[in-house]
Amino acid sequence: MPEFEIRSVPLHDTAVVRVSTPTDQISQAVGPAMGAAFAAVGKAGAIPVGPPLCKYLTYSETSVEFETGVPVAAPFPGDGDVRAGEVGGCEAAVGVHVGPYETIGQTYQKLQAWIEGQGRKPATVMWESYLTDPQQEPDSSNWRTEICWPVE
Repeated sequence: MPEFEIRSVPLHDTAVVRVSTPTDQISQAVGPAMGAAFAAVGKAGAIPVGPPLCKYLTYSETSVEFETGVPVAAPFPGDGDVRAGEVGGCEAAVGVHVGPYETIGQTYQKLQAWIEGQGRKPATVMWESYLTDPQQEPDSSNWRTEICWPVE
């Protein structure tokens, strides 16, 4: 597989928590929100159908708004701060970042340049799927994160 590719990504229902935080505090905000999403999914008997994810809705150098949770087999009914969401249903440029989250910005820069080199324009919303569980793989140089960036 090439480093990046454009593929049709099917629409997936998600169970997510929406988070607004300063950009430099993303890593502290993800864990509790994702934990809440997984707890609500378990409580509802919903069926996860993929790895945990973060969908970035707005992003700047100072603040970010995102949804974090998990894809599920059917629309999620909602539970407190955990609500139904969706990812996919679009064409997206897809690539895998290997390494710690702190260096993922480099992969995003390469992916954006690649998208533009294909004569396409990246959308403003994108998502990451966490293919490696840091609790199972403590060596961050082995972590794998799939980036899906919808294109116009």
